[in-house]
Amino acid sequence: QAFCPQLDALIAGSKTIALPQPFKTQTDCTTALGLSGASSTHCAWAFDYRAEAAGEVFEALVQQVPACFSAAETARKDQDVNHPDFYDLRIFDTPLSEIGVSLKDKASLQKTYVFLSVTARS
Repeated sequence: QAFCPQLDALIAGSKTIALPQPFKTQTDCTTALGLSGASSTHCAWAFDYRAEAAGEVFEALVQQVPACFSAAETARKDQDVNHPDFYDLRIFDTPLSEIGVSLKDKASLQKTYVFLSVTARS
């Protein structure tokens, strides 16, 4: 299934999404309510700790997300954090939502995660 229609469906309230080609791995997503009252959908893919594939998936999402919108939004990076593990977050502002793509190492779990989060604008 093409990635952009899935991302549109996620913004509209879907709870599943598959990674773009060639990865295709599907995941179920969860919804959280933020302090502002806005709900966000969070999707995660787990990899072995510092696996090369995690970086490849992160870069594929960073390229694919803005390609899904007619006006190519540029990502802004999150502020640096004092964290013992690696962390990178790119945030895309679109007309309908804010989309975050992040890569996080979790040494204590011996896992690296790629997260996709979507917060719809009201």
